[in-house]
Amino acid sequence: MLGKIIALIIVFLIFRFVIKYIVPIFQMTRVAKEKLSQMQENMEDMQRKQNKSGNTQRNIDGEYIDYEEVK
Repeated sequence: MLGKIIALIIVFLIFRFVIKYIVPIFQMTRVAKEKLSQMQENMEDMQRKQNKSGNTQRNIDGEYIDYEEVK
């Protein structure tokens, strides 16, 4: 009887440890992966938009004229 009680206490302590420390670590890694992939998608979108706008600006700008300062 005493052995069963001790075994139940040990199982309860192990269960509590897993719930308190191990599960949050897995949740944190999952959330971190989701945020990282979201950030990568945002960066790729920004680069695509920048490339599209960068190509059109180059054609519009024309030549660079070097001005000399007049005194």
